[in-house]
Formats: sequence, C-alpha cells, structure tokens
Amino acid sequence: MKYFKLTTPITIFILINGCSSQNLDKQFNCDGIIVKYNDYERFFEVTDMDLSNNKDFFMNQITIFSKFKNNYENESLVTFNKINKTLEIRGSNVTSKYECTELKSG
Repeated sequence: MKYFKLTTPITIFILINGCSSQNLDKQFNCDGIIVKYNDYERFFEVTDMDLSNNKDFFMNQITIFSKFKNNYENESLVTFNKINKTLEIRGSNVTSKYECTELKSG
C-alpha cells in the first residue's frame, strides 16, 4: 500500500508529461520541400505555408490533403500519404510526386 501511494502520482505525472502535442509533431523533407503535420492539433504545413486552415483541408490516419492557390488563378491540390511517406502536388497541367524522409526533431 505504501508503494501504491508513491507510484500512483509518479505514473500520472509521466502520462501527462509524455502526452503533450509536441511529441506528435512530424517533419519530413520531400526533395527540398518541408512538410510538417501534427495529428492531435490537425496541423498541416508545406514549406511554411499553413494549409490546415483552408476550407478544403482533410486529414485522416493515412492521408492529408488541402488545396491552395499558387497564383491568382491556378489552384493546386497537395496530398501527403503518411504510410508511404510521399507528397503529391497536382496542378492544372502538372502532377509532381516526391519521396519523403522523416527529419528527427531535437
């Protein structure tokens, strides 16, 4: 019983401290294009452009995608596959695919 009273607060502290949303930040290098996302905060950023606030933003366990206007007239669709770690940017005339490698934070 003595050990239970001691270990319970320590266990709760470790669980709360270890479950911050910063631990869920992921960052990838896709041939020079930096992709960042956080599942908990539903955050998606491609080369310092926040796409998670767009009305066409979608995120699930496998895929993240969003539309953005790269010029005043042209609209592109950005798709990131979390399992295959690939980035696809689809414009009106061109589709570009990139293999991504995870960057270690720290």
